[in-house]
Amino acid sequence: MRDIAFTDWHLVIGSHLDRFTLVLVCAAAGFAVAISAVSLWWEKRRGRALGLLALRVGGVAACLMVALQPGLELGQVARVPNHVAVLVDTSRSMGVTPADGGKPRYERAATLIRKAGPLFQEWEKSGHRVELYSFGEVLSATSPDALAQPPHAEATRIGEVMSELRGRYAGRDLGAVVLLSDGIDTGRVGRGPLDGETRKSLDSLQAPVHTVLVGERELRDLSVAAVLADDFAFVRTPIKLEALIRHSGLGDRQVEVTLTRDGRLVDSKSVQLKGDASEERIAFDYTPDHPGNVIFQIATPVLAGEALATNNSQVFTLKVIRDRVRVLHVCGRPSWDERFLRSILRLDPNVDLVSFFILRTDTDEIPYNRDEMALIPFPYREIFEEQLKSFDLLIFHNFNYGPYHVEAYLPGVREYLESGGALAMVGGDLAFASGGYGASALRDALPVELDAIPPTGERAMTTDTFRPRLTPEGRGHPVTSLSLEPKGNEARWAGLPPLEGINRVVRLRPGASALLVHPTLKSDDGKPAPVLAVSDVGKGRALALLTDTAWHWGFAAAGAGDDGRAFQRFWESAIRWLVRDPALTLLRVDLDRVEYRRGQPVAARVRVRRPDYTPAPDTSVALDLFAADGAAGAKPLRALSVTTNKEGEANLELTGLPPAAYRLAGRTTAEGHPLTDEQTFVVRPEGRELEDVVSRDGVLREIARVTGGQFTSGDLGSPAVRKAREVRVGALRTIELWSSPLLLLVAVILLGTEWGLRRRLGHG
Repeated sequence: MRDIAFTDWHLVIGSHLDRFTLVLVCAAAGFAVAISAVSLWWEKRRGRALGLLALRVGGVAACLMVALQPGLELGQVARVPNHVAVLVDTSRSMGVTPADGGKPRYERAATLIRKAGPLFQEWEKSGHRVELYSFGEVLSATSPDALAQPPHAEATRIGEVMSELRGRYAGRDLGAVVLLSDGIDTGRVGRGPLDGETRKSLDSLQAPVHTVLVGERELRDLSVAAVLADDFAFVRTPIKLEALIRHSGLGDRQVEVTLTRDGRLVDSKSVQLKGDASEERIAFDYTPDHPGNVIFQIATPVLAGEALATNNSQVFTLKVIRDRVRVLHVCGRPSWDERFLRSILRLDPNVDLVSFFILRTDTDEIPYNRDEMALIPFPYREIFEEQLKSFDLLIFHNFNYGPYHVEAYLPGVREYLESGGALAMVGGDLAFASGGYGASALRDALPVELDAIPPTGERAMTTDTFRPRLTPEGRGHPVTSLSLEPKGNEARWAGLPPLEGINRVVRLRPGASALLVHPTLKSDDGKPAPVLAVSDVGKGRALALLTDTAWHWGFAAAGAGDDGRAFQRFWESAIRWLVRDPALTLLRVDLDRVEYRRGQPVAARVRVRRPDYTPAPDTSVALDLFAADGAAGAKPLRALSVTTNKEGEANLELTGLPPAAYRLAGRTTAEGHPLTDEQTFVVRPEGRELEDVVSRDGVLREIARVTGGQFTSGDLGSPAVRKAREVRVGALRTIELWSSPLLLLVAVILLGTEWGLRRRLGHG
């Protein structure tokens, strides 16, 4: 048998006696030795006393060995390497730069790790495995070179990371944990104390956690800590947009805070900073002027010596919706058509109506003072200069602008229309060319071309009775959809009472659509004379109804046995189309939300309709992604394309977008009609990582205390690592020390000799 090299030995007891009996045996042996020592205390010859005591001790020891049966166990052992986890904070707050212009926190942490290289190598030689991790929201393996890169994590979750570490090392031996951080926790630990779940995770690690604070003695920083705003607002309803401005180390000073919308300045206000640290609240008043998703930014200037520049602004979205459609109705004289239209608008709960109609003109014979004849003076300046943009829709109902000082404001009406407003002009002897609009600033904004010189007679208006005819465009257009079923819609129009007379026009304007036409009359171009025409004007829309007898679709239709609601349905549909009800747009780009977290995919749905509002299948739609505040003509950040299915719809998903505000613009062509739509959205950083970037040591100190680790600031120190476990492997051999039969004989001889000498010397 070849020799075995044993690397470990242990003294073992082989007796089969129970523990209580063994204790009694050892106690009796000790008592026997003690009695002998006491009896020899008065012996004058110390040598003789020590000799007798030695015989007693030897004899008792021999008896003990027989009773305990000791043995020498030889074996082979191996040390199982344990693990040392080194965790480095890589959240965005680690990008803070100290006031003295030194290196940012993440670079200082990376330097500490590099300098600790020899220490880590020494640990490796001692049987430890050093593993390096970065953490923010989650724990990730990393390298010293990667730690030198700017931090990117949007949150610091020390408590959650400790739980993840516990799971990662389940079933493995952990010698120590070294954690480097600025102590800014945005997870469940916060500013402390440690919660129960975190304490449980730390206890289960069964290893010291050494914490290292990477921070500054002095810090100068100004931040927009939080924005306080609702998720949605109503058009033309004033709201407050508030922000918390936080600073540290800047002293008493005044700074300017700005509010921008889609990259354009809306307002700015001054805020007074106080002392070495304070939190100030600032509020901006804002009144939304149109529906949709609006992107705002509240920002402060970046001051010299600031620790971090990326927290000086916050971007947020506001969804603006219509509570009610605000309509301005201006009528040239009372009429049945005016009465019926004003009645349905006034009774519609979705309409906020402001109505003016002229009771007299400047040519009327007035026997009394003009001011006494008016209920109120016509407020033309207030309406067309101050309040026009507050309306969603402007209706000129048989209105001649000439005598009422409105002409100077028509360019403003044109601008209002092109910037997204809506205009409906209703016919009569004071409308269209008869009202002088052919020579006004609105001549190119209407869906029809007009004579520059007001015509007279049949050239201006007809008085015939006729039933208007639906055009191919009108069969599927939402304005003329009295019924959802195409054949039923045509039958409904054909069954309505006839109208009386129309305003004559030169022709339909290029790009406009005639929805209803005269059955016999022709325009100058030989095409059927339009009765109802619509067009897009810039970002706005215009409608021309070239008759003032459409009220027949209500009153006269009811008298003929119809339900009498065609007039109301027509105007409800017309208003929805004019104000661009999202449900009626030909190209729609919809997002599943307006704000996304970092890493969350952006889901978009594209829907395309033909001009007759039927689905447009197999249509290619180009989608360009821009920065929300990007300049016009800027190159898109991403250029994409989708093709619609048989339902005229397509889906798109955007991933990997960094935190910022974006604009997704779609464009296509449906039967020669260029279509566009866009949506804005925000990818928001997760958590409150940059609200307050002042380093803090409370959580780090407590973690080190409860785990038996050490806390240091700015230096790794000399962290202790628990020794690796020993595991017995290979051969095992036991040598029985008590097995010799001479041992009992030795005990008898020693005790007998001691007894004999005691009697001879008179010790009894």
